[in-house]
Formats: sequence, structure tokens, C-alpha cells
Amino acid sequence: MMILSSDVAVDIERLEELIVETGAFRYSPDKPFQLASGRLSDYYFDLKKLHGHPEGINIIAKVLYHKIKEMKDVTSVGGLEYGSISIATAISQLSYLEHEKDLKNPIISSFFVRKAAKEHGSQNQIEGILNSPVVVIDDVITSGDSAIQAVKAVQEKKYDCKRLLSVVFRGNDEQKENVKKICEFEYIFTEKELVAKFTKN
Repeated sequence: MMILSSDVAVDIERLEELIVETGAFRYSPDKPFQLASGRLSDYYFDLKKLHGHPEGINIIAKVLYHKIKEMKDVTSVGGLEYGSISIATAISQLSYLEHEKDLKNPIISSFFVRKAAKEHGSQNQIEGILNSPVVVIDDVITSGDSAIQAVKAVQEKKYDCKRLLSVVFRGNDEQKENVKKICEFEYIFTEKELVAKFTKN
């Protein structure tokens, strides 16, 4: 789990509230949701609703930028299309505003990784501005396969990937260890703790 300083605690609490308020988490024990795997579940996460919300994306950016600043030398942030794009853009914009306030705050550029390289034009797989070292992000990680694809695409271009960050980790201990074999990995919440908190009543 991501270790956060006390001055971010209020943002984390508000982010939890917004996960429910925006409909990013829904709980329906009487009418379960059918997941992509075909499995039925009493609850459902749709984090796109959280980072589609102006306050939600602002807080995500603040929390993750705070963490990235602790890494000292990170210059770019991004991930696999599409879950990472709005988050990376928000972090980059916030970094510019924070740098304007205090020149010690780093400016972070943003990029995204296509699932496959373009077949026309530049034929790029990585779009945006990518400088090393980088942090790869995603909104939700379970097995980590998608995020790992982004990490490997960055590494294949000889860029140093400092860490993989996510808002929510849905996987188990084995899946977490598999991700950590590729890159250092941290997250804000686990699915388990959020479900326990949101359904305790």
C-alpha cells in the first residue's frame, strides 16, 4: 500500500467519499452485477466515473503528485490507454501549477502507451512527452497485465520506470508479487478495504 504523509489524509478521506458519490462504487446485493468474466458480484467498481469528476480527478492528481515528488527525479508519468490518460494529464497540469508556486516542485510531462503501435503517420506506440525516469500509473489494477504492458513498452525504449502506481488494487497477494517482479508497485486503496468500509452497514 502507498504510504502517505498526514497532510494528504484529508484528501484520501474525501476521495473515499467521492468513490461512492460519483457512482464509481455500486453495491446491489439484491441484484448482482455480471462482471466481464461472467462472474456475479454484489458490488461493482467503475473508476472512470471518479476521474471523470472534476473534484475526483483533482484529488487523485494531488495524492499521486505528492507521492511522485518523494521520488525526487521523476520527469514523466503515463500508462496504457485509456484508464491512465486523464490521470496523467491532471498530474502534469498540477505539476506546472505547483512549480509556478515553488520552483522546487518538479514539472512532470505526460504520455500514454497504445495497446498497439499506430499503423500510419508516426507509427508510435508511445504518445506524448516521455523523459526518463518515469512513473507508470493506472486507475485500477487486478492482475496487472495491462499496466505491465505499459511498463515493458517504456523499458523497451530504454527508459527507467521508477514505479507503478494505481488508485485501487483489486488483486490478491500472488498477483501483487507478480507485478512487483516487473516494477516497484504502490496503490492508494485495496478493493478489499473499500468493500469492507462501504458495505459494513
